[in-house]
Amino acid sequence: MDSSKTKTGRNLVVQGSILALASIIVRLIGIVYRIPLTNIVGNEGMGYYGFAFEVYQILVILSTSAIPVAVSKLTAARVAKREYKNAQRIFRCSIIFAAVLSGTLALITFVGARQISSFMFGGITEVAPALRVLAPTVFVCAVMGVFRGYTQGLGNMAPTGLSQVVEQIFNAIVSVAAAAILISRGAAYGAAGGTMGTFMGAVSSLVFLYFVYSANRKGLNQRMKKDPTKKLMEDKEIYRLIGLTVIPLILTSTIYQISSLLDSALFSNILKAIGYQSSFISSLYGIYSSKYQLLINLPLGITSALSVAMMPGIAGAIALNRKDQVREQMDMVIRMTMLIAIPCAVGVAVMGGPIMQMLFNDSTTLPGRMLIVGAVTIIFYALSTLTSTILQASNHMRVPVINAAISLGVHIVFTVVLLAFANLHIFALIYGNIVFSFCMCVLNLRSLSKLIDYRLDIQKMCGATFVASVIMGVVTFLVYKGCIYVIHSNILSTLIAIIIAVVVYALFMVLTRGVTEDELYMFPKGETLVRILYRMHLL
Repeated sequence: MDSSKTKTGRNLVVQGSILALASIIVRLIGIVYRIPLTNIVGNEGMGYYGFAFEVYQILVILSTSAIPVAVSKLTAARVAKREYKNAQRIFRCSIIFAAVLSGTLALITFVGARQISSFMFGGITEVAPALRVLAPTVFVCAVMGVFRGYTQGLGNMAPTGLSQVVEQIFNAIVSVAAAAILISRGAAYGAAGGTMGTFMGAVSSLVFLYFVYSANRKGLNQRMKKDPTKKLMEDKEIYRLIGLTVIPLILTSTIYQISSLLDSALFSNILKAIGYQSSFISSLYGIYSSKYQLLINLPLGITSALSVAMMPGIAGAIALNRKDQVREQMDMVIRMTMLIAIPCAVGVAVMGGPIMQMLFNDSTTLPGRMLIVGAVTIIFYALSTLTSTILQASNHMRVPVINAAISLGVHIVFTVVLLAFANLHIFALIYGNIVFSFCMCVLNLRSLSKLIDYRLDIQKMCGATFVASVIMGVVTFLVYKGCIYVIHSNILSTLIAIIIAVVVYALFMVLTRGVTEDELYMFPKGETLVRILYRMHLL
């Protein structure tokens, strides 16, 4: 076993695990608070909430989402060369850059909320109150993103993970309380109350990150005193680097998210043109945004954590021209992503309906059917996001932008045809997302092969995982049906089936050598895990 490779892999997995654990906690809190929020404002209110968030997500991407990745990449490259003073200058300039950009967008959104809502969603102006509440959140999130990116660039994911948990706790409490207070004024204001939690959550996270930064300032100052760097970067050069790094990231993320915004706009406008009422359109989209996407995005948050954890390592290795280390990290993170994404997709397809019934007391078949159809997007989105990050970290910044633009064009045509002529309603959006994410996967993998001679070994990366996941899915379905027959409780049957699913998947991965001993060593407490498996004669 290569000790240096194992150490590198273990650090990646540990840092990724910190963010993944935080992501799981955040999304579980999200599921928990969405239940009372949905009950308070109803499907119509959640539709307004979902429409407002589509616009908000675009604003966040334009001013915020690329900042943590860009700051992380630029900081990691300087830290790898022990240029701590330049890393600090990058941090300072990034805050100014983020504040100016996000502040401008926030002001425009707040003033023009009603006009934006009317234009985007076929005259549904009830979205405006929620959008006005979300506008200042854009500014807070941008500054918060700089703090997160800086700590990530230093190789520490814990502040980001903890701040995400703090943010979601405040978000949950304030969202439910504000929605309950404002719902008396109508569904639109109930939705606005729900978005108020997003603002307060972002503020609490920023305050937390500032205290973390202040607590570590002494150590950072000591590093800078020992920094031998003689030539410091000028502000003009830093802003240029930030711009060159941020713009491709923003474009890629914007195209990813704009597909969702376009979906909501096309869905509302086309269905309204056909003759459907606004309340029906909003209710149907509310099921899609607050129930379907909530479950689909849970595993995607976990796989995205590995992408974030990978960025500083690849950026640092490239700065030091260590090509072998770059390839090792690529192999490792793709493998780990597939270990999570494939079983999650199978699990969501098999257990989506029972989980919806357990969480939202929704016994209708629509959410379950939506999840059966759309579960495969978990795999495609996880892999497309990851390969985009790899290309960007490898300094091929524009390639994912081009690939995303091509995929978006195919997606729009496909979705419009299905909405207008196939009478598929909400399923048109789901099929469109499958097409978009699949195209991104194919184009990104083709680019990796062409630009850096990296070819995905599907058998090695996915073969055993796919077999174990299918077996897990069959066993889980049978266990659930058996439990329902015996105990007649959906909640208990669902929980038992999920626990059995985890155990069955883990056992089959070990027994079929789908996960190797070396890979097990990379996990936190890997030595203990391997020792236990040897005692059980499973290794």
